[in-house]
Amino acid sequence: MRFILIACLLLQVKADVDRDVQRIAMEGWRAARAIAPKGGALELLGPVNVRLKELDEIPGMTARYAETAIRAAVSAAQEEREEMALLLEHARSLSDLLELAGTPAEWPLPIDELEGELWLEVDRFPEARDAYERATKARGTANSWIGLARASDKLGDTVTACRAYGTAAGTPNLPTSVELEVSLYRLKCK
Repeated sequence: MRFILIACLLLQVKADVDRDVQRIAMEGWRAARAIAPKGGALELLGPVNVRLKELDEIPGMTARYAETAIRAAVSAAQEEREEMALLLEHARSLSDLLELAGTPAEWPLPIDELEGELWLEVDRFPEARDAYERATKARGTANSWIGLARASDKLGDTVTACRAYGTAAGTPNLPTSVELEVSLYRLKCK
């Protein structure tokens, strides 16, 4: 009975840590994305740095993955492509290790969606397209299909963009904010 109680307590602690990582990672991601239109100005990094410090205090690879993802987003906002590439490489390594451990990296985004979004932001469209193609095969979320469509459109590949927008239109939980984009682009596809 005592063993069961200890096991239950450990599972509850892990669940609490996972919830904390998710919450902090998403807050840090939103803060990092908010500074992108402003060039990632150093004086705007306060909220990002607070979240990075919070993640740093949490042990485990899920927190390290989230921390690395947020740092990559800051590098993208500052147009630091080389630094971003190194951080994405590190994030992929952490994601691979988490996958082997049976706990895929999810926060703030799974690795392929993370790479796609950041490469798209810094106008590296072939890399963005490749990452989003991997993401559509791995999870096929609305976000991954929209990303593939946007990157393909930037590369002038209307066929793939039309296919991706069409698939995105049929995914559950399509964000309302992109429904108009999907509908308008699909008019090109007829």
